[in-house]
Amino acid sequence: MRFPEKADLMPWFARAFSSAPRYSLQAAIQGARARIRGDLGLARVFINPRDPFGLPLLQALVKLEERYRVRFQLHTVWRLDDDMFPEPALWQAWAQQDATRLSSLYGLTPPDRPDPRAQAELETATARLLAAEADPRALSEALEVFRELWAFKTSGSTNGSSEAARLAENEAMLRRLGHYQGSMVWYFGQWFWGMDRLDHLEQCLIRQRRNHDAAEQILFNQTWAELGREAHPVAADHPAAQVPLEVFFSIRSPYSYLGLERAVQLANAWRIHLRLRPVLPMLMRGQSVPDAKKWYIFHDTKREANKLGIPYGFVADPLGPGVERCYALFDYARSQGREINYMRSYARAVNAEGIRSETDAGLRQIVERAGLDWQKARMHLNDEGWRDWAEDNRLAMYECGLWGVPSFRYGAVSCWGQDRLWIIDGAIKKRVETSSTQRVSDPTVNTEVTQSQRSQ
Repeated sequence: MRFPEKADLMPWFARAFSSAPRYSLQAAIQGARARIRGDLGLARVFINPRDPFGLPLLQALVKLEERYRVRFQLHTVWRLDDDMFPEPALWQAWAQQDATRLSSLYGLTPPDRPDPRAQAELETATARLLAAEADPRALSEALEVFRELWAFKTSGSTNGSSEAARLAENEAMLRRLGHYQGSMVWYFGQWFWGMDRLDHLEQCLIRQRRNHDAAEQILFNQTWAELGREAHPVAADHPAAQVPLEVFFSIRSPYSYLGLERAVQLANAWRIHLRLRPVLPMLMRGQSVPDAKKWYIFHDTKREANKLGIPYGFVADPLGPGVERCYALFDYARSQGREINYMRSYARAVNAEGIRSETDAGLRQIVERAGLDWQKARMHLNDEGWRDWAEDNRLAMYECGLWGVPSFRYGAVSCWGQDRLWIIDGAIKKRVETSSTQRVSDPTVNTEVTQSQRSQ
């Protein structure tokens, strides 16, 4: 009799660790601790003056402070761990652009100051933020600092005093609670990143009956709730349908799994072509994923998956052989016109069904339910040609100024993250509207056809 191996047990550990009873127990423990400490309704906010996401986050928290019975305790941090940000230069450029897009979506002041922040400005801002931590109006004070730093140029100068010890205390608390970066809110044992996860914080506060009135409307859900709401199928010869939605995807990335499911939904709504561009996982590219980051991603994916109605948690990590076997069969699946079915089957298997893809039994199940012939597929398992196109895909992703998955590109518009597909949705809509307008004004276009397009 064969005894269970670690690889046999890990999916079951992941399932237990992401189960509803486990999260309920965690909430009960956190609630008991908060009552003992007198901290009920207290949320800790970690902000970094070098992080542009702090500006929209602080504006959003001011709104939540008016809407809910919650107290936000400010904690200023400074250090950015290199292993948490494998491409710091690309991250900084992307972060400012992304935070600006997000601010515009919600009608907030964007961090779009074009010139770089001088070291003296950053030091002054840090000192002011640390001073604001003890102020009853800490959020408003911090917001003013971030507005000056990221939206308007200031000429402040540092007072020369060392705040290193205070920063170290805040950073130690951040790590003790289980995270590694700024623009984070911690409440009842959960982490909420930037504005993107404030909908979960709002849901938590509503469950605890901390909203000031009976209204249970969520303010910060526009990045996902309306995706594809205004989409309509376009004709195959429409200019918008001639541009594919490219998905830069890693079979090991749980966010890629969610992003693929959402991208399929969006592509189907507009009836445009979806082009999958798999890349190697970060660990197989020589980059690191520290434990704190890994566990945050795991729990955050579970939370997002529940929200979107996508199963997740019964995880059989395909790192190594599982990834290689997946990519080795991708060209075969594409030759049969079933690469989307195949990758969705694979992603669901390793993220939600505990299927070990490095085994023939597991891989056969994945292949056959995607509508492919296992006997033909297994003949391609030793193919190595995928390594070339996986590298080509990585380089194409970097050309977009992006380095992580899932990333998406539609024409000249690109973005990173499954919760940024609203940007792609908007780009498709704009191309559809622009193409329709151009055809209306083109005298060579038949008027009757144009009127029909207008009514679609």
